[in-house]
Amino acid sequence: MQQDVRALVDRVYTARRDASPDDAHLMATDAVELARGMDDPELLVRALMAKGQCYRDEGQYEKAERLYVEAANLCRREEAVPPLVTAHVIRHLGDVTVELGRFGLAKTHYEEALELYRDIGDVPPDTLANGIRPLARLLDALDEHAEAVDYWREARDLYEVAHVEAGVEECMRRLNGAG
Repeated sequence: MQQDVRALVDRVYTARRDASPDDAHLMATDAVELARGMDDPELLVRALMAKGQCYRDEGQYEKAERLYVEAANLCRREEAVPPLVTAHVIRHLGDVTVELGRFGLAKTHYEEALELYRDIGDVPPDTLANGIRPLARLLDALDEHAEAVDYWREARDLYEVAHVEAGVEECMRRLNGAG
């Protein structure tokens, strides 16, 4: 049964990439319902994230936020959920919170996610950079440019190590004031 839910969650992301939002949403709903009946917190978190992504795709940020809050709370309660999954959930919660215009709360989420990413000993450099980037973007939006610069530099350096040219280019644009 767990493999069925995992496969369903994978299919949600495939359907999203293939521009099949209705299919993705239906599969995500099924995945959440199935996962709720199991004793696997990580699986439920992944299903909630998939459904949250579907709501984000539809611009239904309040519904997405509820799912991400549920997933984040589950992550915080359950030791079985890996720290990397928890960091991703909280970062995505920050993204949704930004969309809802709650910038102070979003900053708190991004800082928490970044702390989690940093605590993971073997996190890939591009993953850490992806955790830094939204905080830097938010700080720029909040006119906290001096603090944002440090984050943009760090993200740029990490993207360089990971050979992610698009990330390096975005950081350089931000550092050069071109947004």
